[in-house]
Order: sequence, then structure tokens, then C-alpha cells
Amino acid sequence: MMFESVSILAIVGSGIVSMILGYIWYGPLFGKIWSELQGWSADQMKAKQSQSMMKSYGMMFVGSLVLAAVLGMFARTVGALTITDGLMVGFWAWLGFALPLLLSSVLWEGKSWKLYALNAGYNLVQFAIIGAIVTLWG
Repeated sequence: MMFESVSILAIVGSGIVSMILGYIWYGPLFGKIWSELQGWSADQMKAKQSQSMMKSYGMMFVGSLVLAAVLGMFARTVGALTITDGLMVGFWAWLGFALPLLLSSVLWEGKSWKLYALNAGYNLVQFAIIGAIVTLWG
């Protein structure tokens, strides 16, 4: 099975790094811009932060683990061995999967292109880092 070829340490490490990246990206780096682009007031942000944050973080962590496992399988399938290979696996997966899927937020949900770019940028960095981790630790 393909999952057996991906190190559990790489998957868990990628999940942790992904959560740290999300905290930094949507916190100190772009948190204020992100909440404004979402159209949320300070009161709405506080309300969202108090609503079952642990459940949301837990679900996001599981999603990050799945992403890492699948990117790890992709990396193994294409024979990625170096950090550059891992970054490229992450880039191509981002370009082919994440970027097109994010379009629905603009096309159907009425979100702005700026928000699209902010989220796409996060996913690009996330996919690249995870691709590198699962390639090097795999």
C-alpha cells in the first residue's frame, strides 16, 4: 500500500508545521487583513474565536495530516528525493488542486480576489513545506 511508504513522523511533523504556519499566516502576518477581507468586525472575530476553537483546530489538524499523507504518496510516486523535488511536488499539487478549488470562493461565494490571493498564498507555502518535509523525512 502506498501509505506504508510515507513516514508517520513526516506526516505528524507536517501536520504540526502546517498548524504553526496557519497560526502565523492568519495571525500576526495577515490576520487583520484576512478578517477585513472576510468582512468580519472585531466583535464577530471574538465570537468566532470563542466558538469551539478546539474542535476547529482538531479538524484542521486532521486535514493537515491527510494532506501530508497524500503529498507523501505523490512524492513517492514521482520519485522525489531532494528538497527541490519536494518543493516541486508541493507546487504542482497546489497548482493543480488547491488553486482551482479555491476559485469557488470567488465565483460562487462572492469573496474577493484579494482574499483568494491571501488564501492561495497560504496554501502555496503550506503545500511546498509539506512536500519538502514528506520528501526529506519520508
